Amino acid sequence: MAKNILVLEGTALWAKVFEPDTKFNPLGDYSINLQMPVAQAAAMSEQLDQIVQAKFNEAVKADPRLKNTLTTQDVCQPVFDRETGDDTGNVEFKFKLKAKVQKRDGTYYEQQPAVLDSKKVPMTNDILIGNGSRVKVAFEPIPYVMASTKKAGVSLRLKAVQVIDLVEYGNSAASVFDEEDGFVAPPATEAANSTEELADVADF
Repeated sequence: MAKNILVLEGTALWAKVFEPDTKFNPLGDYSINLQMPVAQAAAMSEQLDQIVQAKFNEAVKADPRLKNTLTTQDVCQPVFDRETGDDTGNVEFKFKLKAKVQKRDGTYYEQQPAVLDSKKVPMTNDILIGNGSRVKVAFEPIPYVMASTKKAGVSLRLKAVQVIDLVEYGNSAASVFDEEDGFVAPPATEAANSTEELADVADF
């Protein structure tokens, strides 16, 4: 595959990988944030910084006037404790994928990330990925220059998520119940073929 697919492992936050979020984009966005210690992120940060710098150099070469106005966008952000404001020693990467993309002819095509368990078996949306889950994220770095902000940066386009250690999102009140004889819900349906095809997007 010609695309530059990278993989990063860390702790998941705000995973929206089964149903797209339409709060800020009516067409929907899939997304997930990933946190990890600075030292663990160093190699990937350096690699992404090099991609940003190459885009910066390309833009300045095309228009030398940008040299004094164009700046670079950080590839990740430091994480601070919400209560104390102290630096936690972690950084956060943000990944996103548009659920619908408009083509030049005005029509749209849909896309979604693959979501796999530790054995690379596609997961279904009856199991939600909660904050604190240990995951790997496969993504494609897309460098950009944004004229409005005069910044060169890189978008992290979400391709696939592999769940290594699941912290399931749900209602903790359910733990007060004991098993009983009675109604048993049918098993979840198998993942769509399109999801299976995406499973090989990266070698986890």
